[in-house]
Amino acid sequence: MAQTTTELRGSLRGVWRYALRVFGYGLGMAVASLVLTGALMPESMILRILFNGALLAVFLLLLYSDAITRGEKETARREGLAHRAAEGRAAPTADDLAACYHPAKGVLGALLGALPALCLAVALALLARPATYALQDLPGWLAYYRRRADIGLALSYYDSTAGLAATDVIRLLVRVQIMPLANIVTPLGEGAALLLDRLSPLPALLPALVYALGYLRGPALRRRVLARNEEAKRKHLRKVTRKQRARRNKKGPESLI
Repeated sequence: MAQTTTELRGSLRGVWRYALRVFGYGLGMAVASLVLTGALMPESMILRILFNGALLAVFLLLLYSDAITRGEKETARREGLAHRAAEGRAAPTADDLAACYHPAKGVLGALLGALPALCLAVALALLARPATYALQDLPGWLAYYRRRADIGLALSYYDSTAGLAATDVIRLLVRVQIMPLANIVTPLGEGAALLLDRLSPLPALLPALVYALGYLRGPALRRRVLARNEEAKRKHLRKVTRKQRARRNKKGPESLI
């Protein structure tokens, strides 16, 4: 029995393409944030919020637009294949089904694309601790006292420096990925920065949520497109009918012989 449009569902093959798109968008925002660092960090907090908020909004809007457009196109592809199958012309192949809409395909691809950033953010959330400060260098006039046995050992403590820890590297990578938000939060103080580190999985997951939502809205967009097309056809038909009626009225009634 031929499958209907609602029964025909695409396969999950090629889900990695969606993951690459989400990952690529995230990488693009990180690069744009680094390039525009000077413009995104003005002295005024109001301007900082506006500039970084605008960049984040543009990025999420592009991501959503890409996802909903892809979902609409794949829904249209599914409808065409279902129509062909219903007429008995051709059964969908594996390649055909891979190009059709499947709700799990967009959601799973979005999660896979955000997985690297999400893993780093979860690690940072678990490892985040209040910031500590390295000891400052001693002035030169204390060099004599550092050679004394009674206080030299105590002064040598100031020479100890902590290297770059793994947490610092993870924090750097995470904040690059969520730089617009980090540019707003980190100037508010160490407490706000620590809270951002601990809640960083939420903004890291935001691109996946936006992409998944856009893809799932694809069928709704397809229905609106079809409704607009039908309305355009009805308007055209009414216009043609009015023109034909006007031409008949202009000719007048036919004379009877």
